[in-house]
Amino acid sequence: MSFLKPKVYVPPPPPVPEEPDKADYDKAAAMAGEAETQERKKRRGRGSTIVAGQLGETSTSMGGTGGTPTLLG
Repeated sequence: MSFLKPKVYVPPPPPVPEEPDKADYDKAAAMAGEAETQERKKRRGRGSTIVAGQLGETSTSMGGTGGTPTLLG
């Protein structure tokens, strides 16, 4: 009963992409290294932690009598 089924058009497969050059890999590796270096330069000791905040100020309400801020207080 093939006359009851409509004919199905199957599109051709997409073309195969070109192989990237070695220069592209070298450029990508250099950009990744540069981004990692910049990210490391941004981090500077205790002032970059979440506890101290973005401006480097410690919170005034410290949960107890201790001198170090905690995540709970």
